[in-house]
Amino acid sequence: MNLVEYLARATAYLEERDVASPRLNAELLLCHLLDIGRLDIYTGFERALTPEEAERYKNLVKRRGTGCPLQYLTGECGFRGLTLEVREGVFIPRPETELLVEKALGVLPGGEADVLDLGTGCGAIAVCIATEHPGARVMATDLDPEALALCERNAQRAGVAGRIETMPGDLFEPLAGSGRTFDALVSNPPYVPSSCAGSLSREVREHEPPAALFAGTDGLDVIRVIVAGAPPLLREGGWMLLEIDESQGDAVLELLAGGGWADVEVFDDLNGRPRVVRAKKP
Repeated sequence: MNLVEYLARATAYLEERDVASPRLNAELLLCHLLDIGRLDIYTGFERALTPEEAERYKNLVKRRGTGCPLQYLTGECGFRGLTLEVREGVFIPRPETELLVEKALGVLPGGEADVLDLGTGCGAIAVCIATEHPGARVMATDLDPEALALCERNAQRAGVAGRIETMPGDLFEPLAGSGRTFDALVSNPPYVPSSCAGSLSREVREHEPPAALFAGTDGLDVIRVIVAGAPPLLREGGWMLLEIDESQGDAVLELLAGGGWADVEVFDDLNGRPRVVRAKKP
């Protein structure tokens, strides 16, 4: 079989298993396998796969058919123009989080700026801020050392490793007693209510790390900790920015009001859903 024939079979297989955009998934898996672009598939369609390549492609397609996210299979994820390395066990960055980065960049000082990224995962937020703000220095924390290793590799890949520092630990723990303060604190924390697990897609529910998704019965357990613990780590006029679930806007606003936060704003994502909360230090 040539490449187009392999694609046809893979597409049909993925379609039968209700994978969204089956043709695109089949193409991207083939591109990953052969290290080529999508156009190359069709300009060189007469190429045949070696037996080893055919077996590897078959295994990739089968895993995608079980719901394993495409990003885990290719080891890459696009985010704000960057290509980031991702791996199983670490949360995959979402397009919605690009809004969090945008709103953080909008309030950082124009010169040097110190940013704290809580629960950095693969480093999407930290690396983008450092890439797009030449004066930004980012402290990135995460409980998972493998996630921090990914963050470091992504920072190196983007050429900003010298301005990103990683520290292992849960939320504020790595900074206990350090006396360090920041111009902004950003976080995409776990915020899915545990009762909503059944409503998630199988890709998320069965393959992404639960610790990066769920935060108690209302999804606000981690957000409460961040809102309460952030003020001492922020400089005067500093900002806190959090990604939230679309159902949590009113509850988070109530938390912020109780803590005396100022200049509170909620920003909608491209689908018109409340997604990012920004507030100034009380």
